[in-house]
Amino acid sequence: MKFAAHRAAALVLVLACSPALAEEPVAAAFLERLAGEWKGGGEVSGMAADMRMRWEQVLDGRFHRLLMENLMTGQEGKNWHFKAEAFYRVQKDGSIAGHWFDSRGLMLPLAGRADGDAMSIDWGNEASPERGRSTYRLAADALEVTDEVYGKDGVLTVFGRTRLTRK
Repeated sequence: MKFAAHRAAALVLVLACSPALAEEPVAAAFLERLAGEWKGGGEVSGMAADMRMRWEQVLDGRFHRLLMENLMTGQEGKNWHFKAEAFYRVQKDGSIAGHWFDSRGLMLPLAGRADGDAMSIDWGNEASPERGRSTYRLAADALEVTDEVYGKDGVLTVFGRTRLTRK
């Protein structure tokens, strides 16, 4: 009888903890599915975008790193080569935190969540020179990225849409 009571108590404890435990693998699993090299195109800031991304685990698997390059070409033919590197870490509560660094010299805090086949990352905060959101969605054969920035009115506006496939 005592054994059954202890087993029931253990089951209740596991079930009580499972929502927090269930969230962490969602984000970690999504980031692991991104691992590898991606290449594609689209439009960013009104320019044609030729984008490359590499997602990988680093620092003994404690972080996921994004290396990104985007060669954009404006209508007048002028090129702009944009580079960025970001580090993401899955938190105990299942959320994602990190930092973004780019070739403009910006360093922005990152915060977000993964849900199924998508990850939404908010970048910047009230003290940052810019704030926005990037959404990464895994489609059947591609990674679709939507980038939005907050305007002075506090409204998010899309400034970039790209579609990448694995190399």
